Amino acid sequence: MASEVAQPADGQYARRLQQRLAAAGLRAVAANSEAEFRGLRVEVDGRPISIVVPYLWFEPPTPSPGVVDAIGLRLAHSDHDLHLSLCPSSPLERVVFDLAEQFRCEALQNPALVGVKSNINTAFEQWSSDSLARRLDETGIGLLIFTLSHMLRYRLLRQATNEAVDDVIETTRGNLARLVGHALRPLAELVDDQAAYAVPALEIARLVAEMAADASEEERVSDDDSISVLMAPVDWDSLDAEWHSADVTESAGTTAHAAADYVVFTTAHDIEVLGTDLYRDGLLRHLRSELNALVSAQAVSPSRLAKSLEPLLLSVGGQLWQSGAENGRLDPSRLTQIVASPLSGDFRQLRVQTPEANATMTFLIDTSGSMKKQRYEKVAVLVDTLARAVELAGATVEVLGFTTNGWSGGRARLDWAAAGSPPNPGRLSATQHIVYSSADESWRRSRLSMAAMLRTDHYREGVDGEALEWAWQRIAARPEQRRYLVVISDGRPTESSTMNANRDGYLLDHLRHVARSIDTNRFNPIALGAIALDGNLDDLYPRSLPLDLDSEITVGTYKILNNLFPHP
Repeated sequence: MASEVAQPADGQYARRLQQRLAAAGLRAVAANSEAEFRGLRVEVDGRPISIVVPYLWFEPPTPSPGVVDAIGLRLAHSDHDLHLSLCPSSPLERVVFDLAEQFRCEALQNPALVGVKSNINTAFEQWSSDSLARRLDETGIGLLIFTLSHMLRYRLLRQATNEAVDDVIETTRGNLARLVGHALRPLAELVDDQAAYAVPALEIARLVAEMAADASEEERVSDDDSISVLMAPVDWDSLDAEWHSADVTESAGTTAHAAADYVVFTTAHDIEVLGTDLYRDGLLRHLRSELNALVSAQAVSPSRLAKSLEPLLLSVGGQLWQSGAENGRLDPSRLTQIVASPLSGDFRQLRVQTPEANATMTFLIDTSGSMKKQRYEKVAVLVDTLARAVELAGATVEVLGFTTNGWSGGRARLDWAAAGSPPNPGRLSATQHIVYSSADESWRRSRLSMAAMLRTDHYREGVDGEALEWAWQRIAARPEQRRYLVVISDGRPTESSTMNANRDGYLLDHLRHVARSIDTNRFNPIALGAIALDGNLDDLYPRSLPLDLDSEITVGTYKILNNLFPHP
């Protein structure tokens, strides 16, 4: 059965064409032939550029023309090495400093390029509208950044705000003007001198961060209040490190390679499928019956397991009044009882906190060939039971898998050979990402799809780094407050075609880079952990625990989630 989510060939061609056109536009505006888009980031001569500017972050597959032009101006007019040497370390200060630098570059644009100006205005106004649609918390960090963006834009580009924006930012703008007005005033006169301009820009960043900190102390701004509005790149600090590490050359007989050298030769044969797309319906029903029998044989109650997961998944929700208390305020609904039995003492009510499971959990399962040993059955039992328990605890759950769409590179390797087998081609296989159960669907609706884990015809090779990045992007878009990403794997990335055609450690380095980016991301925090089925994965993931599946699965086995993410 054809996948409903697989990308058709013509769609892939259109996407690749859009990406090439965006890259060409970037190089034209930047006047730099080495500028390139790589997924969700910008590179120059293979080195990643971190631009922590809210309105410049885009969704796949390609940025809008305005975002392309704005980034092009940044590359054309900003010395990135100088910028990094001046950057503050505080995340909030860094966002403010980057904003100021971006508008400095836009102020230097050629006025004759009216199309570029129009495109950038459209991109900024779209971001502004989207931010308003999110109903900014008027005391949040998000509103500070939103307001300052408009103030900087007016000061440097003379672009006035509209009435809808004015209504939202009026009070914050007045407060900010009193605080940073002295540093805003000289900016326009210093746009031609990046180093001199940085002095008042850094002062603005420092003062805004202090203002946010003061508000936090008064309990008006929490650590994550409106932070999603910043839309900072998930791994901006890692990109800074990669930019510097690209200068490292051979030393003592070894070469240091940054993850920035990770590329994909072709995505033309990559697919994303549902578990129900892998096998015919009749076989899936038979597999589901087998899985049900295996789950029942372990004698583990999903309901009891759900109870044990509550400390991990539940958080304080709203408040309600609990009647029948001996202390608290008088309960108006019990006035009759007060008159009839004034000594009963249970006619008061207390305000109590109610727990809620504002959480989601993703399981990413390695479905490479090495998992074809007997352990794949136990992994299916483990994940099926955990998924049901997480849902019973009130959270959402997603189960994903990854493998390759063919052995030894498949059609991707044939394309490489047809192109003359150029050296260092990057990832040289076709990937297959599997959605066994979507977070938007219940466990019951996904039961047949989950059963596909018991059939191993699709277990081939593994490109772990890209699979982790894919799972990350999916869970990062979820609205839940608590998010957990659990990798279940028996070892390192193993995909023969890519490993034979590139440097040693190519896939492993990329996996480490993605895992580090998730773990260090402070703007969109996700708890990442790994369950290691052979040995350990401590050197790859921030949290990792071994799990022995050679013995029987017991209630104790399922404590691994609580141990992996210990609740304070």
